[in-house]
Amino acid sequence: MRKQFYKCEKCGKKLIERLPSGLWKFAFGRQRIEMDEEGKVLSNHKPEPVVEMLVKGSIKMKCIRRECGHQTLLPYFPNSKDFQEEVSQSA
Repeated sequence: MRKQFYKCEKCGKKLIERLPSGLWKFAFGRQRIEMDEEGKVLSNHKPEPVVEMLVKGSIKMKCIRRECGHQTLLPYFPNSKDFQEEVSQSA
């Protein structure tokens, strides 16, 4: 299955991944890789992100690109805009 990333509406930078379960997955940064004097990697493990979060719910997220700073609303429910319109029309 392909990973589904949501991007900044303004600049197109990847912000966060949407998992098939509906959770948001945010991973940012990398651990340092230890090397010897010759530049050889000392450990065989894959570097993991410094920050990794799973979020259940809607998110208002600021773009991580410094030059952009745009805020994007990422709804938890797939068609939440449609749902809000139906509720406001029936009220």
